[in-house]
Amino acid sequence: MRRVRPKPQRRRRGRERVAERRADVIAALKENAGFLTASELHATMVRSGNTIGLTTVYRALARAEREGLLEAVRQDGGARAYRHLPQVHAHHLTCRECGHGVLFASAEFEAWVETLGQRYGFLDVRHAVSATGTCSGCTTALNPDSD
Repeated sequence: MRRVRPKPQRRRRGRERVAERRADVIAALKENAGFLTASELHATMVRSGNTIGLTTVYRALARAEREGLLEAVRQDGGARAYRHLPQVHAHHLTCRECGHGVLFASAEFEAWVETLGQRYGFLDVRHAVSATGTCSGCTTALNPDSD
């Protein structure tokens, strides 16, 4: 009869470390309101004193995306950018001038996205809405004579 050896304790600590690193990546992403590439997120984490490697950031982001914890979009240059996906799904309206942003939600839009997926035979449809404009503060600053 063959004896089964228990797995070494070292492996468990390795898994715990991976989970801890993934939690660090998600926490850093939560602290930033907008989309960040893996490189930008890594640089932010390193500046704040975290000694995480870029490869670990990529792996953590890939896993978090599979688990539905974040949203990913392709930027104009082709790089993927990520943001934390809050429990309550919301979108951002961002000022193109100063970067000020507000969260908004729209039940009508969410329903439309769901019917869009059904209409074309897609399941598990996800979306990212990037709405931009000029906030009232910047509009006033850019057009001081428009009172």
